[in-house]
Amino acid sequence: MLLTVPSMTERRIPVNAQHALAQRAVAYACPDPSAEVAAQLRLDQLVADAARQGHIVHTHVCDTEPVTVPLHTRPGWTTVVSTVEAGLADAVIVRSKSDLAAEQCDRIPILGWLQTAGARLITLGPADAVASWPVPEGGAPETGRVVAADSRAVQMPFAAAPSSAQPVRQLITRCLTERGRVTDARVVDDACLLTDELLANAIVHGCSSPADTITVTVECAADLVQISVSDPSRRMPRPRIPAADAESGRGLRLVAGIAAQWGVTSSPSAPGKRVWFTLRTPRETAV
Repeated sequence: MLLTVPSMTERRIPVNAQHALAQRAVAYACPDPSAEVAAQLRLDQLVADAARQGHIVHTHVCDTEPVTVPLHTRPGWTTVVSTVEAGLADAVIVRSKSDLAAEQCDRIPILGWLQTAGARLITLGPADAVASWPVPEGGAPETGRVVAADSRAVQMPFAAAPSSAQPVRQLITRCLTERGRVTDARVVDDACLLTDELLANAIVHGCSSPADTITVTVECAADLVQISVSDPSRRMPRPRIPAADAESGRGLRLVAGIAAQWGVTSSPSAPGKRVWFTLRTPRETAV
């Protein structure tokens, strides 16, 4: 039984458009310290390969910062973002997804932003071994929803304030142990820990005042638990590499390390975004 979970209309790229030719693409390249090829040469080769495949490149961007630098701090990527958000490009072309970020978990917010902006990513190099978007079992990558006939879900709003942390943990514990009948204390502890991280991110980065509302949704389905935290901002979360002595900045990496899957979704017809994660539970302890 599913309770008070509204359906969201996601902006999806049609399946048959995944391999369609780009009519207004942005070609993006940056220095790769592991290769001896200069960034400008990499860009020239990328543009040439794109043209040979029939793509029309609208803008060429050669970044000055290497792939080891977080994408949102690279000056060239700012040009890519402004071009896409101005509606001047329908695709971003790169040699490999590693041009965006070295680690898979760091690419997820970038892919989420592209989806929200109505653009797609085209890679002309070898395909990555790992899927580019986390797909919950039985669910769809565009929605990030757990789809199960016996799913049980509860959705509740909370004030965008640190004082909401305790009632959110109480909600999760109650839903998992009573509605989801999860008896593994480790799953409940992990769910509370990861939700704490997403709630803190939503309060700090997704809300402008305590008057804003953050919505927490807890869903239990078979051997899978999914929790999502929604806030009113469309700003996509960006995993960071904090300094060794930093007291913050590790939240999304913690989520990526513990959760079975995680991701970000947004709706063009509604404000804000939803950050979600899933945890697996032993089959015999969940119904």
